[in-house]
Amino acid sequence: MINKIITLFKIARKLAQSDAMKIISKLHEPPKIIKFFFYLFSFSFSNPKKENNNLNEEQRLCNSIQEMGTTFIKLGQFLSTRPDIIGTDIAKKLENLQDKLPPFPLPEAKSLF
Repeated sequence: MINKIITLFKIARKLAQSDAMKIISKLHEPPKIIKFFFYLFSFSFSNPKKENNNLNEEQRLCNSIQEMGTTFIKLGQFLSTRPDIIGTDIAKKLENLQDKLPPFPLPEAKSLF
């Protein structure tokens, strides 16, 4: 149970730091409680990476999804086929998750099973 809560916290923090709420707010108005939690999760004591400052919101979201793993990459690939839900700009950026990903290391893949 504790491991699942920690995993959920890590996912929420990664999404919050990628400004996912800012992107979502352009399309839909999320509840205030969700905005509050994303604000809390995005708080950091260290300086943000300079390389992320040069990227636009959609690119940061794609990078976050990639860093979270294969399940989230599949979710991003699915969402890229639905511009009616997420908007055309985000859908175009998420298309990069379909064929422009670095190869997955074989030893890491074997260790999963």
